[in-house]
Amino acid sequence: MPPLTKIEVLAKRVMEGAQLKTHKYFRIAVPHAITGQQLIALVLERGAPDDEAEASHLASLLLHHGYAFPVIEHGQPFKDDGTLYRLQRPYFWPSQAELVPDVEYAIYLNKRLLRNEQKHGLEEDEVESFNRLADVLAHMWAFIVQQSELQLKQQKEKKKVDKVVFDSEERAFWKIRKPSRGGPNFLEDPYMKMEKKIRRQNAQGYRCLMDRLRFAIKTKPWLKALKASDTMVTWVDQRAEFDPFLHPPQPSNPWISDEASYWNQPTDTSSAEIPTEKRVKRWGLSVQELVKDPIGRQVLETFLESEFSSENIRFWIAIQDLKYAPNEQIYQKAERIREEFLAQGAPAQVNVDSRTLDQTLDCISKAKDASQMRFAFYHSEEHVFTLMSKDSYPRFVRSQIYKAVLSAAQQHGTKRLGWRNFVFNMGTTKKPTSSKPAKPQDSIGTSQALPKQLSSDSLPVRQVHGVKPDPE
Repeated sequence: MPPLTKIEVLAKRVMEGAQLKTHKYFRIAVPHAITGQQLIALVLERGAPDDEAEASHLASLLLHHGYAFPVIEHGQPFKDDGTLYRLQRPYFWPSQAELVPDVEYAIYLNKRLLRNEQKHGLEEDEVESFNRLADVLAHMWAFIVQQSELQLKQQKEKKKVDKVVFDSEERAFWKIRKPSRGGPNFLEDPYMKMEKKIRRQNAQGYRCLMDRLRFAIKTKPWLKALKASDTMVTWVDQRAEFDPFLHPPQPSNPWISDEASYWNQPTDTSSAEIPTEKRVKRWGLSVQELVKDPIGRQVLETFLESEFSSENIRFWIAIQDLKYAPNEQIYQKAERIREEFLAQGAPAQVNVDSRTLDQTLDCISKAKDASQMRFAFYHSEEHVFTLMSKDSYPRFVRSQIYKAVLSAAQQHGTKRLGWRNFVFNMGTTKKPTSSKPAKPQDSIGTSQALPKQLSSDSLPVRQVHGVKPDPE
């Protein structure tokens, strides 16, 4: 082991000149020990350092590499005083054990467990290592137990002083050289020295590296950009326009900017129901953005009425109302939803398959309280919402109704017209100049035929579904 050659020569010289004897430490006899002052004197005599500071540094290196160890105060730096140290025997020097196998460490820990727990008990990190080794070396644990018992039997035959010294030497060795997983090891080269070795590459080495990277790109598809990352980038680009941190909301704050558009907003009810252009554009991102907007839900219901499938959105809205209704209204609203949308021959029966319908009716029959009844329509709700998102929503985005609402939002401020007029071409038609009477408009163009604007809060089931109230 070339890096430790010089310090090992110094350790041999110090061991040859050391006079080990028994010292007293608070009425405790410490055999084969030496003080820190004596160790410094030996290093000055045998190591030929320039001054005491260099001698203290050499003594610290002896402790750091395991050629000496403190007897009482473990883990402390070297002290040039009366602190007691003990020189490690050559059997435990690093040059004699370059690679320490896990089996040897397991034998040592098991031997500690077989002895007095108060004197030789394991520490927390040693307990974790013992449990790990017991799992890893389970196939040869009988051999480990046998070896630990044999070593313990041989150690009991020694004298008491020799047993105490050998125990301290063995424990000091394993404190420094125990098998670690990713921990620091003084026998390894420093990181900077390894980095310099890596940098010392010639042109041939770089060519081999480039060839390996090219081959890895061809054969490892996981190195390429995943489709999920492209989807994420697209999602962020679509919603960047609606992020208030990236684009300030409109109208801007008149106390911060010089724009007066905030003060020029119309206050009459006909123009107040016109959504902004950014709000309408947000409906085109996903069906979730559309249905969480009250006006968006109303426009979608108008479109579904033209396709004779408005019962889907009304069923979904009724389920949302059921989820947030008071407990005393849960059973009443659940029964109305079942009779209107799911029962056989219902006036607005939704298009769900038999399996989903059976699951929903089973959940309704098994609901024991109001909390379970709130979510009893979960399967039908998911089925109807998936049907709207995959079938109705793409057609809605391409429909004339959505384009008309977007046009009304873009012209907001120039014409005092609501989105209803643009949907049914009432705001763009000119008054007839001839004496002929104007043709009566269809019933769908009247405001009475339109569904009322939905609120984001509680939605009355009767009003949303269009069911006539029961006669009292």
